[in-house]
Amino acid sequence: RIERESEERARQGRRHRAMPFASASTCAAIDSPTITVFLHCCLWPDRGLRNTSRTMACRPPANSTYLAIGQDVFSISEYVTSQYNFSLHEQLNSSDVISSEGRSGLSISDFVPSAYMVYTDLATLKGLWEPTDYGSGVEYADGMLDLFPSQTQHIRYNTQSSTGLQIGLWLNGTQGCFSICAGEMDDQIQRLISYLERTRASKIFLRLGFEFDNPAFGYSDDPAMYVLAFRKIVSECRAYLSDEALGRVLFVWHSWAAPMASSSLSLKDFYPGDKYVDWIGISIFQQVLPWSPYWGGRMSDVENVLEFAQKHDKPTIIAESTPFGGIELKQASHDANIFLDENDYDHDNWDRWFGKVLDVINRYDVSMWCYINCDWESQPMWHNVGFGETRLSSNSHIMSQWHGKIIKKGTANRTFLFAGSLENCGTKPDVINQDEPYNQSNGKVVFGLSHFYSFILVPFLVVSGAFFVPYFILGGYRARHGRSSERERMPLLSHMDEPTRGTPAQSHDTKKASIDGVTQD
Repeated sequence: RIERESEERARQGRRHRAMPFASASTCAAIDSPTITVFLHCCLWPDRGLRNTSRTMACRPPANSTYLAIGQDVFSISEYVTSQYNFSLHEQLNSSDVISSEGRSGLSISDFVPSAYMVYTDLATLKGLWEPTDYGSGVEYADGMLDLFPSQTQHIRYNTQSSTGLQIGLWLNGTQGCFSICAGEMDDQIQRLISYLERTRASKIFLRLGFEFDNPAFGYSDDPAMYVLAFRKIVSECRAYLSDEALGRVLFVWHSWAAPMASSSLSLKDFYPGDKYVDWIGISIFQQVLPWSPYWGGRMSDVENVLEFAQKHDKPTIIAESTPFGGIELKQASHDANIFLDENDYDHDNWDRWFGKVLDVINRYDVSMWCYINCDWESQPMWHNVGFGETRLSSNSHIMSQWHGKIIKKGTANRTFLFAGSLENCGTKPDVINQDEPYNQSNGKVVFGLSHFYSFILVPFLVVSGAFFVPYFILGGYRARHGRSSERERMPLLSHMDEPTRGTPAQSHDTKKASIDGVTQD
């Protein structure tokens, strides 16, 4: 049935590449609830093998970090315009003479981030090519790309934007993952692929089932089902996206970096595997704050995920972050107020949260930082939840610090990258094959053990087998050397005279007498 569906899709013009099936051991390791899920996910062609190397996977240069801003249209717009406004006033108050050349900071495009954050759900895919509001502001990916147009090269369908998208894709917990694996969401996956194919974003960071280990999000009941759903979506994207589009899509595995639903769970229970994951993400809200409750996480939780990423050699992304309680702690929790009352704590708004996040970025060389610039209290979904006011423009001290340590390059041992920086990232490593050893010193593929197997040993065995197998079967080897088995000789011996079957000496005398008789005749 799977093959028939694939052939039908191919006839409809979608690209299909036949790939090896998943191994039986892989399937057996995952306890699928039904045979339907087993057929769709475990025996699904392992299309994830295609283009899996991505050695650098768009990783920025060392000590550099892409900056992304979220998480709704108007919050992003407010961020860019407020930064531009601050820069203009800073220039006006400066005594420096600005020449007509190198007018850095006097163009609004100087403050456009490398990527915008947006959210959607697989069931509806609202917020991509049409606007929607889940109660957390207007989500509209295409609209975000139109906010501050900075068009670059022409690609397959339209003009490409210099800005990327960081998309949070909600999968609706274990039940949603079950529907994905059972084939009930195949049409939606194809719609998603259609959007990824045609979007103008320079790069797309797709967070599949973001914060999968958040106990409130419903994936913890069956981590294996999440793994299967993640693999299926990645495999489908790699099967049907064009090479150009696939080169722009990166698959992000995003942990909330806080305690899981059970102490028996671990990151590896949710991990889809290196060949399916391009980047590993975390959330940072209150883990860096000394009064963070247990459920909110600690720095050790953040470090655990980042060290996991290092072991798997994956670029890291702070996929969601904002100072919980607000920049000025106006929505601080009861625990936070008690801590502040009982302790002599430094109340500097920058060092309390932003400085500690920058320390994490520097220590682990984090590749992308996504900051949520938002008035959470004004949004129905988040009103009275405790996030507060986190727009940078709400505090003049924070604006000054941000401009000096984030906007201006070359400060704090860290360079932050803006619009245009994602266009050609990781091009050479991204196109190599996983089985080809990559020489990073010269960018060339070098001869390795896999090449010996592929081009020497396997062809030799095939050619040899094509000759020797039928040769032995047809008895050519025995005929050439005049040998036969005792079983083959018995029928012949049974028709011979008894004297002939005597001792070797008797056989010799009988043979000699026969020869003499023939000579005399």
